[in-house]
Amino acid sequence: METSIVKSQAYGKDRVRVVRVVRHADGWQEIADYSVRCLLSGDQFESSYTKGDNKLVVATDSQKNTVFYLAKTLPAEKVMVPEVFASEVAAFMVNKYAHVTTCQVKIITKPWERMAFDNKGHPHSFYREGKETRWTEAVITKVNPPSAEQRK
Repeated sequence: METSIVKSQAYGKDRVRVVRVVRHADGWQEIADYSVRCLLSGDQFESSYTKGDNKLVVATDSQKNTVFYLAKTLPAEKVMVPEVFASEVAAFMVNKYAHVTTCQVKIITKPWERMAFDNKGHPHSFYREGKETRWTEAVITKVNPPSAEQRK
């Protein structure tokens, strides 16, 4: 009988749409528009693939809601910079779930340009500019993940 082994795996949630608007006291606004992908992996997930045991699987809706929660509750300076936000999401997932050893977060940003009136930038009016996108990726890995015996 041939045996199969899982050498590596990852699963997660893609296309989580996040839009954050920061409103400053002087009326000036900033906007961030992201599409977030979150991939989780860890040796503990092998039983999900080999035995159908999904007790350690972090549901994709939970991943999506975590991204929404962090986008809303983190300080604006951590959300408005996609590289920082990707790192924050990945670190949260690895720290929250003991069995998750690596979290890879990719963020694709869509550019919004500030509208100008009378040659001055309008404080809260934007338009989508072009089809270009910018992306970033953060990968956070646990240095010493707990073994299955330590988790019990």
